[in-house]
Amino acid sequence: MKQRWLVVIVGLPALLAVLLACPAWATMLVVCGIAGIAAYELLHVAGTNVPSNFCCGLVTAVILQEIWLYNETAKGVGGSPISYVTVLRWLIVMIAFFFAIISYGKEKPFTFHDVAVAIVGGVVFPAMYSCVFLLRMGGEFGKVYVLAPFCVAFAGDALSMYFGMWFGKRKMAPHVSPHKTWAGAIGGPIGSALAMALLGVVGKAWLGYAPNYLMLILVGVVANIFGQLGDLSMSLIKREAGIKDYSHLFLTHGGMLDRFDSTMFIAPVVWAAVCGGLL
Repeated sequence: MKQRWLVVIVGLPALLAVLLACPAWATMLVVCGIAGIAAYELLHVAGTNVPSNFCCGLVTAVILQEIWLYNETAKGVGGSPISYVTVLRWLIVMIAFFFAIISYGKEKPFTFHDVAVAIVGGVVFPAMYSCVFLLRMGGEFGKVYVLAPFCVAFAGDALSMYFGMWFGKRKMAPHVSPHKTWAGAIGGPIGSALAMALLGVVGKAWLGYAPNYLMLILVGVVANIFGQLGDLSMSLIKREAGIKDYSHLFLTHGGMLDRFDSTMFIAPVVWAAVCGGLL
């Protein structure tokens, strides 16, 4: 328990300092670390015969994706016919299949399963996590937007836990996540909706943000549902691998994919809402 509180006491202020007190590039660097470690954890847990040189190369490619996407967005070259990020993602897919082809028939082949894991960790994960720093780059209210995924995730998890303790009787997916209940699944969106409404109040007082509370609540509910799906998806991978945590990076809190799994699924929902003018 002391270790859990230590991670919260040290980690939460540090995260808030980077998101709010530092320039947008600092958020991008944090996302580089999160996405890179998440890709490594996935390869380590779900991969069957992933060479160490491929693993190192993939993590490097993940970091380069985030850096190049940040630079392209900052320079406003999103409409350019050539995107380094798109080219790099294509190369990741091609190289993964190349490893599978040259190792086929050997004692420990790089299978299609490994190719799929590499594409998810090396292309899908960084694309989803990148929405965090894209939100931070969202103009004068970027500091409000970037807090939204974390408010949805943390408040939703908290109320989900308490609803599960108070009312939880029916298990939601006992073979995937034994502790999740239908009561908790209902409490999560409520917590996220309340957190988003509170974020609107704080944003208005702090930066002059003009909140549409109905939309904030709606986005909070929808994003939480996607977050719960992401949480269950990452739990499914752990169950298939026969492990409890992806790593012990955060001591008893587990690894990067244990702490920031739902955030990865929530951030794109919030980003889509911002791009659509809903927030």
